Amino acid sequence: MEKILIVEDDAFFREIFSDLLSEDGYQVDTASSGNEALKMLEAGKYQLVVTDMVLQDISGLDILSRAKQMDSDIEVIVVTGYGNMESAIYALKNGARDYLVKPISHDEFKHVVRLSMEQRRLLNENQGLKDQIRLFQTCQTIANCIEIERILSLVLEAALKETGSHQGFSCIRDAGRELFLIDAKGMTAEAAEALNEQLKKCFNWEEESFFEPMSLTVEPGKDLLLLPLSHKSPIQGIVALMNQDKTFPIRLNMGNVHFLMEQSALALDNAGRYSVAKDLLNIDELTGLYNYRYLEIALEREMKRAERYGLSMSVIFLDVDMLKLVNDTYGHLVGSRVLKEVASVIKSSVREVDIVIRYGGDEYTIILIETGKQGAAIVAERIRKTIANQNFILGENLEVKLTASLGFACYPEDTKSKLELLEMADRAMYFGKESGKNTVSHISESIEKQ
Repeated sequence: MEKILIVEDDAFFREIFSDLLSEDGYQVDTASSGNEALKMLEAGKYQLVVTDMVLQDISGLDILSRAKQMDSDIEVIVVTGYGNMESAIYALKNGARDYLVKPISHDEFKHVVRLSMEQRRLLNENQGLKDQIRLFQTCQTIANCIEIERILSLVLEAALKETGSHQGFSCIRDAGRELFLIDAKGMTAEAAEALNEQLKKCFNWEEESFFEPMSLTVEPGKDLLLLPLSHKSPIQGIVALMNQDKTFPIRLNMGNVHFLMEQSALALDNAGRYSVAKDLLNIDELTGLYNYRYLEIALEREMKRAERYGLSMSVIFLDVDMLKLVNDTYGHLVGSRVLKEVASVIKSSVREVDIVIRYGGDEYTIILIETGKQGAAIVAERIRKTIANQNFILGENLEVKLTASLGFACYPEDTKSKLELLEMADRAMYFGKESGKNTVSHISESIEKQ
């Protein structure tokens, strides 16, 4: 039911106006002063205010101004017994729907109110159509995008507009079930990353999924509205929204929100398929790992992400020791089998999100996401030990033990340059080989010994 607030300090007119509008089926509240009216406007949602121009505490024009500040869509009719052209023009210019001068006939009063409410309904319907057209156009833009990160940025912008929220971030859960921050609006990257870390703790992301919007309290007084974007792809996007005052509810048109979610999920699915097709060009046929062409693409992307969100990352270079001896003794087909097994060992020793690349020949490169010096050293040592303990099967009744030398460097601790990061990891690896092989070396060790 539509709600109307009558602001009138004259009890006679207050009662008449209330009775007339109640007869027409409106829910009517009354206030006998301006200050009482302002409290009621703050506490409740009204579609129309009918206010007298002259009140004992504040003027009807003040009511008009304050009401419009609280809700720009609210309709206001100003009534006065001392009308003049100047005050009428002022009221209309400042957003009043109409200006009535007492005495007013009952029919005229009801007609003006009815007309105001009908115009409001038409404007709302028109705005609703405009919003739907805008949302459809936004979804078309999203559907035409083939970059996953760009899709999630566009969806975040659209979700903020659609819900009236002021802050939010988008993240993605990949096939490895890891949750990664993609974009943030209305908050710093550091704040978004902190919330994303809290979000990781709220679910068992390796096993749980959700497909409907949900509100989640990440800490007392701080709620997130989570919008899942998932179709049939293992990739799942998530948009998390938050108000400036960190509380809900915010404005929600669930029909529009669901439409945005569905279209965005389809776009993510298509982008994922495109990414898979594109990746085939960057796959090493022998090992199934990424090839050298992909190294620069992946490294540039991950360094930009690390820089944006203040994260660490590391690069490991790995060289299989004495593989030439295997090739010379048993032939290159056997050597190729060893390279495939080494690739399998490396993949099983890192997370799904880390990027393993066959650099060329018997060399491999590993990009460790969100990993600093200490973590990189642990991973590199784990890989070294696993390779050293592995029995590499070369054929029937034929196996061999191998070792590997690994070198690593870290962003931003060692360098912020992409080229230098690769060179440092490579130099650290060669330092290890020259020091006796089967080693893990950080670039600092190479520099100290020079």
